[in-house]
Amino acid sequence: MLENNLQQWLQLARQEVTKGKLPSYIPLLAQADPEAIAIAIQQVKGERIMAGDIAITFPLMSVVKPFLLLYLLENLGRDAVFQIVDSKLSNDPFNAIPDDKPKNPMINSGAIAISSLLSSYDTLQNWLNQRSGANLTLDLAMLDSVRSVTNRRNLAIADQLQYLGIIANPSQALAVYEEICCLRGNVQDLAQIGTLLVSTERSPHIPIVLEIMSQCGMYESSADFAKNLGLPSKSSISGALLSIIVDKAAIACYSPTLDEFGNSVAGVFLIRQVKNYVQP
Repeated sequence: MLENNLQQWLQLARQEVTKGKLPSYIPLLAQADPEAIAIAIQQVKGERIMAGDIAITFPLMSVVKPFLLLYLLENLGRDAVFQIVDSKLSNDPFNAIPDDKPKNPMINSGAIAISSLLSSYDTLQNWLNQRSGANLTLDLAMLDSVRSVTNRRNLAIADQLQYLGIIANPSQALAVYEEICCLRGNVQDLAQIGTLLVSTERSPHIPIVLEIMSQCGMYESSADFAKNLGLPSKSSISGALLSIIVDKAAIACYSPTLDEFGNSVAGVFLIRQVKNYVQP
């Protein structure tokens, strides 16, 4: 039984936690419990399996990016989105300052660029909650913590995007981007919004999002992750990690210690175990 295996995998995953580190540059993320760990698997037929510290909530941070892309594709269309961002693999750091059109929506420059197309954070928040049954809320304390960082690289990214003529209002784009990154939920919420990406027949835009996740969703380790695991995935510096088993299930993990690329160490371990069990 998958549920019984989850408990065993969690025990093993707890041993992986010490191999990672908490992110240090956002004060509140640096205060997370390094031993917290949780997983939720939401299957397309409706069955949900959860284990670990499932009540713990966390900010979505970068794991929100596929859903920003999905929302904009479904509501504005491909032309509006890909006019200002590309869909190419990037070997640059996730927070690199662009010298041209951002390479994809999974890096900060691409996500900030397309955030300029969103009128306010609650547009996406309400859409996700209503479509999935999740209960995402805006974490104002985390938002203040993000904005308290003295050397905010995203400010330079937004200003560069304006200089390149890609966005008109860098302050608005960055504000919306930071707010959607500070939407907060637990692994159940993340798994529920993840179901919006599971069934490829539901929308012609879902395969587009999944392909970009596969190529670009795990920071600089995306290519290796795709080769070794082959699941469309998106990680986050909060320790959130979402993987999609296409037409079967969404897997949401949370464990805040990160590897050198910024991916949850225990989360990647858990995704590997589930994937090998479901698709040996």
